[in-house]
Amino acid sequence: MRRHAICLVFPMDIKQISYFQAVADSGSFAKASEKLHISQPAISAQIGQLEAELNTELLIRHARGVRLTAAGSLFLEHGRDILARIDQARSAVAELDREVSGSVTIAMMTTIANVVAPKLLERAKRAYPKLDVKIFEALSGEVTAWHADGRFDLSILYLPEGHNVSGAISFVKEQLYLLGPIIGGTELGKPIRFAELSTIPLHHTSRIHACRLLLDSMSNRMRVDLNIIAEIDSITLLYDFVAARNAYSIFPCVGEAPLFQRAVDYRPIVDPPLALQSYIVRGANRPNCRSINAVVELLSQLAGEFTAPRSITRQRYSLSA
Repeated sequence: MRRHAICLVFPMDIKQISYFQAVADSGSFAKASEKLHISQPAISAQIGQLEAELNTELLIRHARGVRLTAAGSLFLEHGRDILARIDQARSAVAELDREVSGSVTIAMMTTIANVVAPKLLERAKRAYPKLDVKIFEALSGEVTAWHADGRFDLSILYLPEGHNVSGAISFVKEQLYLLGPIIGGTELGKPIRFAELSTIPLHHTSRIHACRLLLDSMSNRMRVDLNIIAEIDSITLLYDFVAARNAYSIFPCVGEAPLFQRAVDYRPIVDPPLALQSYIVRGANRPNCRSINAVVELLSQLAGEFTAPRSITRQRYSLSA
């Protein structure tokens, strides 16, 4: 009678992936056993079944522990993603019957935060009393760096047309304005052509920020030399320079800019008009949970209100008024 060897291959399961990740992260079966409170033979058997199904060696055993093969490194990357998605799925299902609560962190540019933050916090508190919304503001270059590091649940980012950022939701478009001192007898909010900016000494941010990058790009395209006399990476300081020292700067503005504010005249830049488009972007590996979704919905509602057209009557300013 001929005997045939029987090889049983068990289908891959979560336990095998989780045991493999523990061994890979700890560097040995012994350490993984201590962490998981599972015997070494049981862990070894599960990983052996995993290697049999994949028909390849994932770990190389040696005297000091284990090291990953090329296949093991690749599988570990996918395994981490699988386990993270399973945790997200569990959290999403568990949240179905729960009230929106917890904490959501958002990073956004200062010019947007000045307008959006008060309204967002007020509405979030009214609609979701148990939800804690935390807002962090900075210049665009810093917000982009924060997002790249995955520091926040949501970020408001400036993105170019034709961007490939997955899941980005259009937020608001900010037109650029020249901010400067109010001059008696002049029309407030009078549009200024981009070419005319060459005659004005400007205080602005450094070149890592979106507004400055847009200005430099247009300057090169139109062959207009901008006169940047000082770089200041602070919206607060730039505004104070304009308001208190008769300086000039260029800011993006959410919605229709005021004709004047704190003795500052807002003049829209035209020919061509310049604008920055912002987007709502989720942080890397953030779950699709009710709390984050609720804040995205509130932001989307606000975006619709800020982009609604408003009628503004131009007026002249008198120094004796």
